[in-house]
Amino acid sequence: MNGVTVLFVLSCIFVPMMLILINYESIDDFYAYSIPFNDLKVEHIQHTSDPDIFQKIKRQENSTCFVTPSMNEYCYEKPRGGTDFKFSHPVGSNGINGEMHFEPVSGADGYWTMRNIAPMSDSSALITFSDNGDRYPPETLAGWHITGEFEFTRIVEKYDTFVAYCADNGKSFQIMQYLGTLTVEETDCVATWHVGATSEQGIKCKYPQIIQRSFDHDFGI
Repeated sequence: MNGVTVLFVLSCIFVPMMLILINYESIDDFYAYSIPFNDLKVEHIQHTSDPDIFQKIKRQENSTCFVTPSMNEYCYEKPRGGTDFKFSHPVGSNGINGEMHFEPVSGADGYWTMRNIAPMSDSSALITFSDNGDRYPPETLAGWHITGEFEFTRIVEKYDTFVAYCADNGKSFQIMQYLGTLTVEETDCVATWHVGATSEQGIKCKYPQIIQRSFDHDFGI
């Protein structure tokens, strides 16, 4: 066997092995998160038992509606709250209800695993995700299974959806959707809304992977 043949045989063995090793983490994350995400059950926030609340809010003069890429329509009443934070409750035509937050763009800290939201345009922002160790007490972070430090940034676009945190051994989640900047009472605000979700089997609750992988999934909201 000449030298060229030996090199060819070795390359046929080691190159695939190297590719497998390089992509192992990505493959592992796919089976740990992407597939289990398909079994998540979205649970709306029960702030009313009125079965006709969607149409009632939609007909209100001061209500606002939006349609997501999943072709679901949500409507919410005029936001309430103080100058630093306002909220409302989007009600969906699909029966899903959530909670919406409005923060002035000059100081949008976000919440849960979001440390900072820096708008780049009306529809995009740079979000910094971290363990938020300086914001929440240790018992809260432990409940979210945040056991180590992490931090990363990501540019998000309007309607990007992701897991904001997990709890209950990977069986409870909060799913967040970014809505860009909106003007509320003459103040430009960062708008986000969230719903709960559950997994019967449980999903590996590891940061930052669970957040990063969730961006690739269509949660159907």
